[in-house]
Amino acid sequence: TNPQTTQQTKGKTHQPSEQAKTSSAGKLSGWPTVPNSGERFINADSARAPELARFSSNLSFQTIRARMVVPMGSSPMENGAVVVNGSRIYSVCRWKELNPAHRRQVVDLGESVLLPGFVNCHCHLDYTAMSGQIPPPRRFVDWLQNIVAIKSDWNRAKFAESWIAGAQMLEQSGVTSVLNIESVPEMLPEVWRATALRLCSCLELINVQSPKNTKSLVRSAIQKSRELESRHTNRCGLSPHALYTATDELLLSARDAARSQSRLLTTHVAESAEEDAMYRSATGPLLKWLQTRWQTAHCGEGSPVSILDRLGYFRAPVVAAHVNYLAPEDERILAKRSVAVAHCPRSSRYFDHASFPWRRLRNAGVNIALGTDSLASTPKTGKTNPRLDFFAEFACLAGQKEAPCPREILQSATMNGAKALRRENELGQLSPGFLADAVAIPYAGRTENFAEAVVHHRGSVSALMIHGRWLRQNNDDLPADR
Repeated sequence: TNPQTTQQTKGKTHQPSEQAKTSSAGKLSGWPTVPNSGERFINADSARAPELARFSSNLSFQTIRARMVVPMGSSPMENGAVVVNGSRIYSVCRWKELNPAHRRQVVDLGESVLLPGFVNCHCHLDYTAMSGQIPPPRRFVDWLQNIVAIKSDWNRAKFAESWIAGAQMLEQSGVTSVLNIESVPEMLPEVWRATALRLCSCLELINVQSPKNTKSLVRSAIQKSRELESRHTNRCGLSPHALYTATDELLLSARDAARSQSRLLTTHVAESAEEDAMYRSATGPLLKWLQTRWQTAHCGEGSPVSILDRLGYFRAPVVAAHVNYLAPEDERILAKRSVAVAHCPRSSRYFDHASFPWRRLRNAGVNIALGTDSLASTPKTGKTNPRLDFFAEFACLAGQKEAPCPREILQSATMNGAKALRRENELGQLSPGFLADAVAIPYAGRTENFAEAVVHHRGSVSALMIHGRWLRQNNDDLPADR
């Protein structure tokens, strides 16, 4: 059978009972009740795990059925089915079109919407335990000073504990892939083993205090990356921290290494108004603070985006984190160089940044993905400390001045994120041949309203699959973080 085509059922299909057709309000008319005899069935609305984990780990094929299946790469379908073969998606179709051979081992998600797993394109997992410790600052430089002080008091065990706690939070909010900045790469690969998340771990590079060691710094990062990838399926990239913490030599050395080895680069770009002022007009508190510590190259020469472009940094695959401030023509530079932008809505709100230039970037053709940033820069809700929560990022984005529509938000969290990671042919969609990463949330509403319901969902997901395997999720709702 060709895995690129859906299977049309031949012979008798499973027909819903009259009772199912007239079930309680909000349920999809025609939803099947109990399976035919001989079908192995698990109802995911009841106790899912560890039953689901044992179920999926021993299967070659398994079928997932949901009230709504949203492939993202094609139209949503009611009463849908996704057939998984090992770690890959085999077919996606409506239940009535499902090959009878694939009805023998079924996971029924019931009144749920099933989507591709979310892709987090900017995160600092190792800062998770800083949640609520730094009040929103008056100046960005004040926050920099605070986080440097906190990090200086932490040991490797504290960073690892924080990293693992953050990974668990992301799983609970439906994230299956994450681009994480590794400020303590010595924790790898130990912390990788604590999560099923699909990682692109980008090793942080900062050299302003020791610029003479630039080449050895990059060589060490590449060697570490090769060692990690030789034993694990996760990937590694490079993260020159920012234009003001990485010398030109470091930026270009990292670029060359990324180009030669097909690695991803990610850098904080135009994150704050103070950074923007420092480079465009050589003014502001960030400049004054840096002048007493390390380099202030390129100040007054233009926007961070234009400076990085003139250096040639964008001639490799780059995810630019934040990009809250644009000079004229910056969006065209980013589009021309195929630079992806990772927007972090709650971080932007925490710092009270200017309205994110969503329309300018989108209209120029820039790929906009989403990230959580860290809990060191996420606002509290009342007295409640924040959690890493992709649904909270959705809700925050939906409330912005230039808010995209709910379906565009979901596209940024799935297909756009996959494209940013240069994995658009295997992540971000429920499509044949793609990796079997999927997330489900309860939903019994109208078909046309599913995107708004997902964007404003509160709490944990009802089911999560990564690499074809079910993860156990806590049924208790997470604290509302809005």
